[in-house]
Amino acid sequence: MPYSPPPRKLPSTERRERQFLYLHEVDALVAAMRQTRAPIRNQALVMLLFCQALQPSEICWLRWCDLNKAARTLLVVRNRSKSLRIQPQVVVNQQPLCPAEIEILQALVNTCKTDWILESERQQRLSDRSLHHIVQQAGVLAGLPIPVHPYMLRRSGLYYRAALLLQGANLSLHECCLLWNYYVTSSAMPAEAQIEYQAINRKREETFLLTFEQIKAFSGISSDENVIDYLLGAYLLFPRLPEIPDRYWLAPRNWRLKTLPKTSRTTR
Repeated sequence: MPYSPPPRKLPSTERRERQFLYLHEVDALVAAMRQTRAPIRNQALVMLLFCQALQPSEICWLRWCDLNKAARTLLVVRNRSKSLRIQPQVVVNQQPLCPAEIEILQALVNTCKTDWILESERQQRLSDRSLHHIVQQAGVLAGLPIPVHPYMLRRSGLYYRAALLLQGANLSLHECCLLWNYYVTSSAMPAEAQIEYQAINRKREETFLLTFEQIKAFSGISSDENVIDYLLGAYLLFPRLPEIPDRYWLAPRNWRLKTLPKTSRTTR
């Protein structure tokens, strides 16, 4: 028989027009999870992916011992490496939970039979593959216009937090790009760009730099180039930052980043 090559995998840009979800689409995913076989677990899954900006390899390894009910925080191990030969330092964060997360986790703990927060029907740790399938099917059930995967919830969560942190500075997307170029470019800025930079209030500049460091620490991302993509993504989610809804139900409460003063080279 003649050789038949495998079908070509379509690039992500051809499968979906964007790599994030709007807030109403996050809400639709949560609502769709109520119609699944494990509604409480799957609602918690969506909320944690968005609110804590977790990767699949991070959320699937969460245990109930990571939850501090009294402090209402979650211990998150970032940058979990799948390679056995490469063990980079990982970031360990103590991250606050919003009221909706606390409520759903309190309901979930009464149904779980293992130490895994997200357990499968076979009472084992939920696999990354199952996680992707659950989120994808929920997107179809919710009638979303694009195929959905877990990283879109993580990306939207980081965009949302960056938008909240930048909101008070009243910085435009152009000004953020200008500040970023000023701090990473070694070559001299054009005269016009220099004038625009000098016009930015130093307090607003400090807010931009602080937001960058907070998003970097919260996400556990080591590459500055990747961090700035998430920070500037705030303007994809909200082209006008003052239009951020004031009473969004998944908004972080008293969000103060607490990164533990240690790193680890091993994973649980």
